[in-house]
Amino acid sequence: MSKESFIGGDYIETTGGSAKNFAGANIENSSLGNQFTQNGLDTGVTYNVNEPPPKINLIAKKIIRIEITNEITGYTIQGLKGLDYNFYDPAVVVPTYKVNIFYIEKNIKGEDCKTENKGEFDVTRDAWYSLGKNKDGKYELLNRAFIPDNYERNLYGLHWIPSYPNISARYVRSDMDAFIFTRFGSRKIPAKQLRTQTRLDGKNIDSPRKDQNFATDVMIHIGGSYEMKGYDHLGGSYGCFAYIPKDDIYSTPELAEKASDNDDYDDIASNSTWKEITNKIKLLAFEDKKEMQVILKYRDESKVYFPPKILNE
Repeated sequence: MSKESFIGGDYIETTGGSAKNFAGANIENSSLGNQFTQNGLDTGVTYNVNEPPPKINLIAKKIIRIEITNEITGYTIQGLKGLDYNFYDPAVVVPTYKVNIFYIEKNIKGEDCKTENKGEFDVTRDAWYSLGKNKDGKYELLNRAFIPDNYERNLYGLHWIPSYPNISARYVRSDMDAFIFTRFGSRKIPAKQLRTQTRLDGKNIDSPRKDQNFATDVMIHIGGSYEMKGYDHLGGSYGCFAYIPKDDIYSTPELAEKASDNDDYDDIASNSTWKEITNKIKLLAFEDKKEMQVILKYRDESKVYFPPKILNE
């Protein structure tokens, strides 16, 4: 697109620094007086090699991206789903993984032109569930961890949930936040099939998938030992990613198990530190209405730590 300006009188432009013109073709100057003059302190017109125009990255999009890595940061205690005990919570030892909070700017070509790490925290990636006792009287466990159908499609939208977990069948609001995975705005996202959807007695597992090829309501939510309306809870998972505070992460599985045996694991609730994390993410994302994303890094599921025993937390 061309642009032409017609000025009836003199045109005077004053800049505080240098004035540079860049054109894809020639730069032409002419006057009716048949004279073109450029004055300098030492000499007049000078000639040199053309320099390229400066690179300008126009920001087209600002993103807050949560990166769930495959980097193990330690081990913790997770509630075991599928078993309901009256006097204690069944639990297992699971690894924790590093999560990065990135601020990203993209240019008009869709390229990342700026990336800043705004913080980190830790989550579990596993979701152990008891299928019941086998013929030998031992519990068989199923890992219901969310695994993408294809790790080449491991980038998702992320939507804020203002109250999770909810309390009671009437959904009394809690004061905690969560974030849910989306694909093109839908909470139903392609996933690798679970090994089974039935217990050893033939009954369905709790909250079975309606379609084995899709997982619904995959979230990042509070985990560890947390307090809700005066009651303590041990976080578990049906296929989500549960936040674990640093105080509840141990360097080895044996130390995590020892913390459970000594009843040291649930001394400090994870509510306050989880609120700090969620408030940071919301503050970063809601300012300028930035897009929220989550990316799940590949891990080799064949090498995932298998809990050797069920603990009584």
